[in-house]
Amino acid sequence: MAKKDSNVIFYMTLVIIAVCGFCIWNFSGFNHEDAKFNMILVAFLAVTLIQILVFTPVKFMIMSIDAACWPDHQEPITPDENSKVETFMDKLRLRLRSLRSELMITESHRNERINLKYRLITGELLLTGMLFLNFFVMSLVLVDQLLYYNTEAIQTLFGTNHKYTLGLSNLTILNDIYTFLEYSLIRPFTDGNNTGLGAPWIHAEPVRLLGVVRLRQLRTEDRFIGLSGPIFSNKDFSEGWSLPYERVPYTDKYWPIYEPWVSVVNGFQEKILGNTHHGHFITYPEMAGYQVLLSDTRSKSLIILDYLMAKIWLDYNTRALFMDFTLYNADANIFTICTLWIEQFPFGNTYAHLDIESEVFVEQMRQFSIFGMLTLFIVAIVWLKFAKAFFVKVWYDPRLLKTLWIQVDALIVVLSLMVVVIISIRDNLVQSMIKQIEISVMVNFIDFREPAELTYYADILKGFAIALVTMRLWKVLQFSETFQLFTKTISMAWRALIWSMVITIIFIVAIALATVTINGNYIYNFRDLTKGIISVSCFAFGYTDKVAPPDLFNGGEFLGIILYVIMGFVVKYLLINLIVSMMRDQMASAKAKRDRKVLHRISFWEFLRVEYAGCINNLLKVCRLKKKYKHKNRTVTENIERKLKHIERVDKLIYERRDEELIQLRYRERIERTLTLGAILQTQMELIERLMFGDDDGNLPSLDVAEENVSTTQKA
Repeated sequence: MAKKDSNVIFYMTLVIIAVCGFCIWNFSGFNHEDAKFNMILVAFLAVTLIQILVFTPVKFMIMSIDAACWPDHQEPITPDENSKVETFMDKLRLRLRSLRSELMITESHRNERINLKYRLITGELLLTGMLFLNFFVMSLVLVDQLLYYNTEAIQTLFGTNHKYTLGLSNLTILNDIYTFLEYSLIRPFTDGNNTGLGAPWIHAEPVRLLGVVRLRQLRTEDRFIGLSGPIFSNKDFSEGWSLPYERVPYTDKYWPIYEPWVSVVNGFQEKILGNTHHGHFITYPEMAGYQVLLSDTRSKSLIILDYLMAKIWLDYNTRALFMDFTLYNADANIFTICTLWIEQFPFGNTYAHLDIESEVFVEQMRQFSIFGMLTLFIVAIVWLKFAKAFFVKVWYDPRLLKTLWIQVDALIVVLSLMVVVIISIRDNLVQSMIKQIEISVMVNFIDFREPAELTYYADILKGFAIALVTMRLWKVLQFSETFQLFTKTISMAWRALIWSMVITIIFIVAIALATVTINGNYIYNFRDLTKGIISVSCFAFGYTDKVAPPDLFNGGEFLGIILYVIMGFVVKYLLINLIVSMMRDQMASAKAKRDRKVLHRISFWEFLRVEYAGCINNLLKVCRLKKKYKHKNRTVTENIERKLKHIERVDKLIYERRDEELIQLRYRERIERTLTLGAILQTQMELIERLMFGDDDGNLPSLDVAEENVSTTQKA
């Protein structure tokens, strides 16, 4: 009884401490701002992780070294003075609980090999399922809907004409760029005072330009366009694209007038984080060309613009002009990385591109909700448990690294760590850029595209990690017959499936070649083979809104209708349905083979029902879902007869579908349950007898004492 009293006192102490802490927190006026409170939680999480990952292994290493070098003397074993002596009633109750458990644990449940397998599946299912759900919830929590709307708004404001600005999509020739630069990138972000502090954007007051606008053009050696790709110029010129290049004094001071004519020289970091731009005509590299920076004031920028116009910085050799800059919305804490570029075709016409990316580089703690912080904590804890399980497996058996699914676990851990490292590098890079903005003159170009690229790489790795976790969950779910059937079907039909996919790809490529040859000069969706294959593939898999029948009529309506019918019938229905029908036949064959197998083991759900019987029963009692006896206007005898008839029908069905060995197993289990039920009834009767006629310890009076009591009563 002492042990039970001490537990009650312990729980009461915890409840009192929790209630007092809540009252102090809620009624004393002590309160943190949301941002500070979130920072406290993040600091607590960081300290906890450091404690678990760094200090705990060091502590146990020191303890193991101490125990190995200076072992403690073993104390003599002494009997426990407070040990509890069980009474006969306690033994009866323990025996009754054991018999009830034995009633559930039949011969099928005593297969230790199957139990061990199911126990491992249970642990993996719980851990992998929690990791998948947490990754899924985290990806939903971290999605910011404002980024999409911000990107759409910026594209609209720069792409179309407005009251005070010119739209990029309305430019017709390359020289119109100068007008766009003046009325859309210089005047909207500067004021007439020329203070150098910048001004709010004319379209949105909280939006400011970070740094200055960078102009970069790509030029070719000549205007000749052949079958080979163009050669971009990397020579250094003098003003007006004249040769030879000559460096004069003071060209590296203030605004260097020779900078627009000098080829770009980039470092190692730019080469890694740079990307290529895919135009309608050719692909343009990132690390090439000639660049010039606008200034921080309106007058200086207009002088630079006039200088470029006078020296004909843009001419017919210009293949593309890129305008790079970054906007910051202080209210929404959104960085908008803008790359507006014009592609000039060999015939002199132009096409505009708007590459807009919206990112949140500086995470504000006040924007995190309680649910978001809770999700962050749970993700960290579950990931640590997953990593611990992986390292424990590999530590005790390094040969497991040769197995496929352990390699998948290793990739999940490595990709998660890489995401954390990339995000840390990005945050440090953004902080250094923000400090540069704070302390430097606003005549520099701050390239926020580098942290945007890091964010892109982190998202890719995060997506691969979630995909691998999903595959790992698929492997764990193989205990289910449905998943086993699907996997068996794929393994049986992999040859036919591959050949069917090859045939489908041949048809798609052939139809794409035909449509590109006939309609490629008129329709964007079929302007080259790559676009044609993508369009036909999308049409085959149901995305029919991208291709209309008139798109194929450039070679004649009759021929266009034939091509559309081939795309809609042969590719979309015939080949896809062929694959589906083949998979259906293989699945039917796999199901027939599965049903012919004789199952002499319990299912995973039967294992869980016995393994966690106590938890399930308590949950059913709390939720009031536990089944009660319902007589349904019948006597107990009638209900027993109906139950026995139902069992006979099930046994008859088992006899028809299973073999004799399984029937014998079920017969032995029924006998075992019957004997156990008899032992339970006998134990209950004995327990009732001792509760009614025995003392507190369950001891019954002896027969001599009973006879003396009867004689005394009769004499009286």
